[in-house]
Amino acid sequence: MPAAEPDRTEPSEDANPDSEDAQAASPRKAPLDEPAIARIVEEALASWTPPAVYFSGAAVTIGGALGMLVQLLLGTAPRPWSSVLVAIGIGVIILQLLWTRFQIGRGKRATGFAGFTALSFAIVCALILGFVLHPVLNRVYDRYFSHCADPVELTVLIPADGAAWFQESIAEFNRRNIDGHRCRKTNVTAFSASWPDVERAMAQGWKPAGADDEEPFEPLRDVGPRPHFWIAESQTQVDLAYGLLDDSAVNYQVFAPEDTAPIGRTPLVLAVPDSVFERGFNDRSQAADRPLHELITELGDAYGTPVLRSDPAVSTTGLLFLRALYGPDAEPGGIGARMENRLADAAAATGIALSPSDTAVLCQLAKQGANPAAAVLTTEAALARYNTGGSLGDECALTESPRSGLAPIYGTELGSLDYQAVELGWSDDPWASRRAGAAEDLRAWLAGEDDRWSPTDMGVRDVQYDGGVIAGDVAFDNDFPVEADPISAGEFRALEEVYGHNRVPTDVLLAIDRSATMDESAGGGASRFDLAADGAAAALDYLGADDRVGLWTFPADGSASHTEVLGIGPDPGEDVAARLDATEVSHGVDLHQTVVDGIAALEAAREGERVSAMVVLTDGADADTSATTAAAVRDQLADSRVALYLIAVGDASCRSATFSALAEDPRVTCFEAEQQQITTTFDGLFNQLWSGDA
Repeated sequence: MPAAEPDRTEPSEDANPDSEDAQAASPRKAPLDEPAIARIVEEALASWTPPAVYFSGAAVTIGGALGMLVQLLLGTAPRPWSSVLVAIGIGVIILQLLWTRFQIGRGKRATGFAGFTALSFAIVCALILGFVLHPVLNRVYDRYFSHCADPVELTVLIPADGAAWFQESIAEFNRRNIDGHRCRKTNVTAFSASWPDVERAMAQGWKPAGADDEEPFEPLRDVGPRPHFWIAESQTQVDLAYGLLDDSAVNYQVFAPEDTAPIGRTPLVLAVPDSVFERGFNDRSQAADRPLHELITELGDAYGTPVLRSDPAVSTTGLLFLRALYGPDAEPGGIGARMENRLADAAAATGIALSPSDTAVLCQLAKQGANPAAAVLTTEAALARYNTGGSLGDECALTESPRSGLAPIYGTELGSLDYQAVELGWSDDPWASRRAGAAEDLRAWLAGEDDRWSPTDMGVRDVQYDGGVIAGDVAFDNDFPVEADPISAGEFRALEEVYGHNRVPTDVLLAIDRSATMDESAGGGASRFDLAADGAAAALDYLGADDRVGLWTFPADGSASHTEVLGIGPDPGEDVAARLDATEVSHGVDLHQTVVDGIAALEAAREGERVSAMVVLTDGADADTSATTAAAVRDQLADSRVALYLIAVGDASCRSATFSALAEDPRVTCFEAEQQQITTTFDGLFNQLWSGDA
């Protein structure tokens, strides 16, 4: 059959969908009124609110818990905000559970939701306001309602090496050492000093210098206030300090050596790069059964890895390593001298100047990148501090990489630091009895006898340590037995003497600013230049038989950058101050060009194995208008084996543009010295450069 023809009739008007009949025939949708819309919104909110609240509470709780976990892993003290977040999150979840459990009737949901929202908001606001206002309310209470007695003031002397972690521990003690009325029982103030400075202060009985002293050393000015409590790095230091005080002007016993108490220990270690350890160094064993000099030789010859250390003339760690480095019955020459030459070459190759502390060495190494190219003679505690990402000093926060990339090698012959708590009883102290109680509380805290803190929190093993977690523990040998092994005072002095013979001879070029501002009178009447001249003359007392010195002033008239007072050579005699006084004031300053010329002069004077250092003293008051830039100085340093030391005096700061642009280089070390401290700053620096048989 043929296909049916489609209906081609025109649609009639009756088929119009818009017609009234068509509209009437189709189903009609009821319009949405406001109550219906409100009901739909109410039902949506009622169904989505509990999951949203649960999710928010869980997120806040997990955030706070993760914060606490991170702080635990880093070994830092828990922060209040972590516990507050956890409390808020849990509180929100509990409130939502209660509301879901006890709500009744669909008709009450809108009213109930609004009430719950208001209640939750009020609770959260109250918690936040309570957290924010808590310290303010505490201060108001302490000032107007609390009747606390004055806390006992206790001044504590801590080692310069590791000062940051001792300060953190003492700050925590200050915060927690309160009585039942929330009153602070003690106010502990800590300051740090190097062992050579402590020695000098103890030798003077912490008293002012005598009127006849040619080189006045003022302990109160140059070291710090007279301490009531001292944390020594070893029993050896305690014995030495006792002898110094006994020979001083103090005519009574300040402390007895047998009354000291140990608070913790840390082993000395050879920290090698992880890559070297994995390649098979020491058969990938953390226990060394060979002499230290053999390990250092293998690192250099087989792995091309230099070894760095802190300065034995300043650092107790550096000195104690000499016993293992030189071998038993150490004498000048032999293995010790060869090791000193190798270590000097290592410092020159890495571009890291000889540092006064273990933490300073690690800080300089960290600035060169996350993967160290050198091994370090250091302590487990310093390595732990590095691994936690904690500050290694005022200028080294280590905010980028908290992982040192170093594996510790242990050995019984290396020794350890054995921290000792020493209470110092000065007879003219009216609060001596109260301070004694406060000192005992602090000793117990530092020794870990209080459950709220332990020496392991700062990377130090407590006296009873028998394994367990140490803050900053990365590949540590927790089972290694750390014994207190103090060397005798006589052996300590003997090592200092042998080091003076074995160390590599040093060439030092001293350049002193002779501009008009340096000629201005300082507080005591002498100008900055006069004080610098006296300091230079006194520093030459440290000059060894094989050491050499040169002396310049800058700027100079004409095209030269400087005036040569002494060429680089042996001890010039006793007329150094007179030669400096004979120089004339010049205008302007050619700091950068003077440094460039000085580095070139030291390199030209080098003969065989020698350490070269340039020391520049300036007040930075005059702008350097020469064409030579700081970048040119850094380039000159990079092509040399010279270390540069800057001494900023007067109002000058190492953070200023003049010095910071130079201090970017790891071979540059900057010191700040007030006018009256110029002589003592010279003394400390040249003791470091020329320590030994002066």
